[in-house]
Amino acid sequence: MFTLTRESPLPPAEVWRRVAALEGHTETVPLTTTIASGEPALGWQFTVRTALGPFRFDDTMVVDAWDPPRQWRIRKTGRLSGWAEVVVIPYAGGSRLSWTEELWIGSRGLRRLTTRVGDVVGPLLFGRVVDRLVAVGP
Repeated sequence: MFTLTRESPLPPAEVWRRVAALEGHTETVPLTTTIASGEPALGWQFTVRTALGPFRFDDTMVVDAWDPPRQWRIRKTGRLSGWAEVVVIPYAGGSRLSWTEELWIGSRGLRRLTTRVGDVVGPLLFGRVVDRLVAVGP
């Protein structure tokens, strides 16, 4: 499990607007697109597709908690398992965003190993997403 925390001068409502636009998070992650219909809400399902040429991997997810403008939680439902939770709170005239996630592949035997890999790779991958979400500007 890893947690990324960022502070921003943006008001909480603006940071929430950005983190609630789940389909837009892949704009910062190379080789990924989001496949979804409708707006995020409790029970909303979506797929993040990573593709390079003929090789592709679909990461299916469902929203398990949706508490605007403060918190959401998603659960990975495909071959890639895990969950992610985002919390936005007022902080020092702006906002604090905390993104906590745990990722793993496989059953118990592989889970311990792949969770460790996710704990290292996750912050590198999602750090860019979180930085963009709290950045001043469009």
